Amino acid sequence: MSKFINSASRQFILAIFVYIVLTPALVDGRRISNGVNKSIIKTIKVDNDEIIDCYDIFKQPSLDHPSLRNHTIQLRPSVYPKNTKLDNPGTLQLTQTWHKYGTCPHGTIPIRRNVRKHYDSTLFRKQRRPKPFHNKKPNTLQSNEDSEIHEWATIKMHGSFIGAQAKINLWNPMVESSSEMSVSQIWVRAGPYNELNTIEAGWTVDPFYFNDSQTRFFIMWTGDGYKHGCVNLLCPGFVQTSSDIGLGCNFTEMSTFNGDQKDATFSIHKDQNSGNWWVQLQGISLGYYPSSIFNRLSKTADGVDFGGEITNARSNGIHTTTQMGSGHYPSEGGLGISSYFSHVQVITENNEVIDNPENVQLYISNPYCYDLKVDEKRTNGYSFYYGGSGYNDKCQQ
Repeated sequence: MSKFINSASRQFILAIFVYIVLTPALVDGRRISNGVNKSIIKTIKVDNDEIIDCYDIFKQPSLDHPSLRNHTIQLRPSVYPKNTKLDNPGTLQLTQTWHKYGTCPHGTIPIRRNVRKHYDSTLFRKQRRPKPFHNKKPNTLQSNEDSEIHEWATIKMHGSFIGAQAKINLWNPMVESSSEMSVSQIWVRAGPYNELNTIEAGWTVDPFYFNDSQTRFFIMWTGDGYKHGCVNLLCPGFVQTSSDIGLGCNFTEMSTFNGDQKDATFSIHKDQNSGNWWVQLQGISLGYYPSSIFNRLSKTADGVDFGGEITNARSNGIHTTTQMGSGHYPSEGGLGISSYFSHVQVITENNEVIDNPENVQLYISNPYCYDLKVDEKRTNGYSFYYGGSGYNDKCQQ
């Protein structure tokens, strides 16, 4: 009898051990094994149930991408664009809420645990389609899946580029529905829409992804016209190197109407030695997208865009009241009223920065809903004001 009990106990203990070792856990929106959990060096609990995991930089989940299995991490850019103005990065004192609760050690990167537990490419396509890169009429930019429409107030440039940079004014626009978003960002892109490659960086209010209405730093990419790809670190691809800034984490300072203005410098540029596309915020190199995950952007971009974007779900049968930028139009006033991009720069394939780009095209879906006006004075380099309130007497559809 005692032998039977001992044998049963051993089997029970073995079963528990196997369960603990092999049972997957949810981290950052994906099911991963406890073997990957060992990559987490430190965990920081933030308010509102937000959690930051400090991952060993050499064991970060992004390295799971098929083309990165034997990837050697580049810890910092080897080449910077000529004449890039990093000495005046913006008025923002760069802090994120989680900084109050701890820091990630050197050699680790902060990853915000995703609140959306079942992220997949279907959700990515739902929220991120189509982009303003082709000559479609604004009222045709609609998904067959639902009535959600994307609208923009942007500037566009065509050519051969390896980067783009601008200061973007930070606001906290109202978003009407949990299925909508408001974005201000830079697009670096290449290829026709069906196989479009794009890297994007900026700030967003996006309840769909983040379950709140805070203004958050984000990046995203696609290599096939938004069929696949992802926001931040929700899928492999972006190799992060900075321990200071968390992707998807909120900014703690915002601009105020007719008050203090807060802006930050966002930058995307290609390291000509490694081919990696680096993302910078306030002059801090956060990490990069390896050129190997792209086909078109493995060389150069054929266009860059700057400006605002919203999604319009028409949830009440009329145009959304979701705001773009500050929620105020350029016609209402400039600094302190309307949102702005300033010191807009593009980087040519010769690695030179163009401060005052020419041949700029304006792309505005409907100026009654959201508008854009270039600042002809150019006292802050190439600059423009943009934004709007959405639904009004002239913006109803």
